Amino acid sequence: MTPFDYLQAARVPLFLKPQEFGLWQIIRQEISGNQDPADYPGAFLENTIERGWEQITYLRHATLSIPGWDTVMEDSARELRRHLPIWLAAHGRVLITGLGLGCVVRGLLPKPSVEHIDVVEIDSEIIRVVGQEFAGNPRVTLHHGDALNFEFPAEIRWDFAWHDIWVDPNEEVGLQRLHGQLMVRFCKQVGRQGAWGFPRVLTRHY
Repeated sequence: MTPFDYLQAARVPLFLKPQEFGLWQIIRQEISGNQDPADYPGAFLENTIERGWEQITYLRHATLSIPGWDTVMEDSARELRRHLPIWLAAHGRVLITGLGLGCVVRGLLPKPSVEHIDVVEIDSEIIRVVGQEFAGNPRVTLHHGDALNFEFPAEIRWDFAWHDIWVDPNEEVGLQRLHGQLMVRFCKQVGRQGAWGFPRVLTRHY
């Protein structure tokens, strides 16, 4: 698979409808007509229809946010590229902390070399709405809990782990620090780890 193939596989499916649930809302943004696609560099090109000299472009991406707050996650190309390290490298058993829109899991499932994916998600509403897509997949197990203290059996080992936890911007613990704590916590059970937006210079310590 090419990097673009992984990005396409990770997209939020159309059957996951825009909705509000719990603290969250899913919004599907569509840009069309005479709007300039250059103003939306993160959106995916869905298709173009040429009519003489006129070209109508349709783009879309889905976002997960807390109403009145900034976007927490989106399936734009700009966002998904940050997950390419795990999609390109992963095989065997994989641990994912944070389900979000499910993009990381979707990007892993087309790889036959990925045998099983364990996902830890703290929000039961995210599991109910987004996790429903994976509920019947024998290669995916969804665990409800806080990844910082969720107790897995001591004998479980993962070949790879990818941390993608959202942090309230008002919290004292920053995103990179939280991801670092997760790496330390799982270092004895995981072969290789990485995280969304985690500096490469720090990753080498784990």
